Amino acid sequence: MAAVKTAFVPPSAPPPPPTAFNDGEVVGNWTIECKLGEGGFGAVYKVFNKDKQYYALKVEDEKAAVRILKMDVTVLCEMGRKRAKHFCILKDTGNTRGVNFMVMTLVGTSLNDLRRMTPNNCKHFTLPCALLIGVQCIEAIEELHSSGFLHRDIKGGNFTIGRNSPKFIYMIDFGMCRKFVDKEGVRRPRWSCGFRGTLQYAPISCHIQREQSRKDDLESWLYTQVEFTNGDVPWRKNNKPDEVLRMKMDIRDPEKNGTFFASCPRLYINTMEYVDSLFYYDVPDYKKMINDFKNCIIVNKFENALYDWETM
Repeated sequence: MAAVKTAFVPPSAPPPPPTAFNDGEVVGNWTIECKLGEGGFGAVYKVFNKDKQYYALKVEDEKAAVRILKMDVTVLCEMGRKRAKHFCILKDTGNTRGVNFMVMTLVGTSLNDLRRMTPNNCKHFTLPCALLIGVQCIEAIEELHSSGFLHRDIKGGNFTIGRNSPKFIYMIDFGMCRKFVDKEGVRRPRWSCGFRGTLQYAPISCHIQREQSRKDDLESWLYTQVEFTNGDVPWRKNNKPDEVLRMKMDIRDPEKNGTFFASCPRLYINTMEYVDSLFYYDVPDYKKMINDFKNCIIVNKFENALYDWETM
C-alpha cells in the first residue's frame, strides 16, 4: 500500500503578546508613534496626544506574574506631589485590551548608553562630566528617600538625560522600589530578604540577604559612579554572586582597591568609607556628599565644563 502524502502545514505563529501595539494604534487618549524598548516586564512606546505633544507610554500585561507598573505609578504620584525635579511627570494611567499602562514625560538617552557612546570606545566619561553627573544622581536619590522609598536597582541604565534638556538628569524605573517608612517611622528590618536589583551594582546587604536601607542605594550609586569614571567594574563579566561579593569586599581593602579606583579622585574612596559607616536607621548626609562633589569640581576648575554628550 502506497504511503499517503500529506501537505506540510507550518505551525501557526504564536499570537503577539498583549503588550504589543502597532504604530498608529490608539491607546486611550494616546497614539502610538513607535516602540522605544522592550524588556521582560513589558514595553515602552513613544506616543502623542491630540495636541501633538510627545510622551512615553509604559505597558504591562495585567496578568503578568511580576507586576511592577503599580509601584512605578505609586512613586511618580508621590514625587509629583513633592514637586521633585529629577523625576518624570505622570500624565495618565489606565487599562485597555488586558494591558495596564501609564503615560509619563518622554526622556532622553540613559547614562549607561551615553557612556558606551563616548569617543574612541573608552566607555567612560571624562572626570568633569562624571562629577557633574554624581551631583545630580545624589540629588535624585535624596528626593526619592525623602519620600520614603528605596530604589533598590540604582545603575546607569536607570538615569537618563532630558529629551529637551541634556544637562538635566532623571531617575527612572521604580519597579523594584520599597516603601521603607510607615506611620511609625522607619520600618523594622526583616530577618531575611531575597535578592533585589542587578548583580553588578547590588550592595553587600543584598548579597547577604539583609534588608536594604538608604545607605545601600548610595552604595549601588557609588559602583555606578566608578563605572562612569573608569568605564568598568572588575566583576563586570562575573555572574557568580559569591565571587562578586568577595570582589566587592576586596575593594574595601586599601591594598587591593587601587585598580578599582584608578583615575578616580580620592573623594570616591572617602565617599565609600562614609557610606560604609552608616547603619540601617541612619539618615545619610546627602548635602555633605553633594558639597564634597561640588568642591571637587571647584578645586579642579571644572565649573564651566560641559557634559560629554554635549560635544559628541
